[in-house]
Amino acid sequence: MRDGNVLCPLPAFAGRGTLQVAAMLITALIFGNISNAIAAGNLTAGRQKALQCQTCHGLDGLSKLPEAPHLAGQPEPYLVKSLNDYRKGIRKNDMMTLVVEKLTDQDVADLAAFYAAIEVTVKLPK
Repeated sequence: MRDGNVLCPLPAFAGRGTLQVAAMLITALIFGNISNAIAAGNLTAGRQKALQCQTCHGLDGLSKLPEAPHLAGQPEPYLVKSLNDYRKGIRKNDMMTLVVEKLTDQDVADLAAFYAAIEVTVKLPK
């Protein structure tokens, strides 16, 4: 498949920009989880699944609680790894443990794709 003028190495990257693909691969290599990190997530399905996350993380990915992190704009492989670490018990949080126990690999990919696709702008103080 083609991504602009660059041949995409994997179908999961179709429609993604070259820099986003490179960032995903580098992050996946750093976190050591390429197979899950490149799963083709569905943004529409991820948005629907994110409804269960909105109380703490907000549908916009901006945390509503001080103890919950912002998810908007986080790298997709990082989100995949984090959710999978909660699923495996590597990371521990009572609320997250309850939420992730029923997630499938596809659910994780969809949620990660959705939250990673939210554009975040930063304005430096004057």
